[in-house]
Amino acid sequence: MKQFQFNIQAKGGAGKSMLTYLQALKQQANDRSYFVDFDSSVKSSCQQLKFLQGKMPSRFATMSLLDQREKLDRQLLFENLYELSQKDYDSFYLDFGAPESDQLPSLFSKDYTIEEFKDVQDELNAQFIFNVVIAGGSAYEPCTYYLQKITTLIKGLFEVNLYINENAFAGTPGLITELMAFSEANENHISAIKLYGDFDITTAPHRSILQKISEGKGLEAFQFIEKIKILKELSKI
Repeated sequence: MKQFQFNIQAKGGAGKSMLTYLQALKQQANDRSYFVDFDSSVKSSCQQLKFLQGKMPSRFATMSLLDQREKLDRQLLFENLYELSQKDYDSFYLDFGAPESDQLPSLFSKDYTIEEFKDVQDELNAQFIFNVVIAGGSAYEPCTYYLQKITTLIKGLFEVNLYINENAFAGTPGLITELMAFSEANENHISAIKLYGDFDITTAPHRSILQKISEGKGLEAFQFIEKIKILKELSKI
């Protein structure tokens, strides 16, 4: 059974592309994994996943989900998922941009039901997993509002994982505790909570790591302390 992981969050800059990068780094040696940048806005994954591009067999693609009005197109979503399902890979990691993520709940509630989307999953003989990214600071409220919308709409029909961008919660650990409590209260709707992205930009090794991420470097580019840190991050996801 093929697995599709949807990395989503309507708030821009929350850390979706960072999560996608870490997933790609973890799967770097796995030729059975495939990564897609669905982001119509900043295209971060195009830059950060350079280390996968040009590989044979192919490991990366960009696809569009928006129509000429910049609206999420149901038919394009279905066609792209079907096209991907025909490829000879086991797992697909989909980086949804903020515009695409923002419109996803409306697609479920207006164009068709979440039960019908489950029919799409079953027709493709696949497993759909939704990874909702949460950041702290000023992004916390819109991120958690989006999380609530997604969990309400999905109704436990799909696996939902909560990915907490740990660096964004520096100085506010109580908010992480709040998210843990929300997850426990919604255990039928949230499968797991995972923390990632614990990079302290005040330290030289972490600044170097973030620079290499922005340049789209692969695992072989990280040296000594950097590699110890990045492998620890990969173990968390």
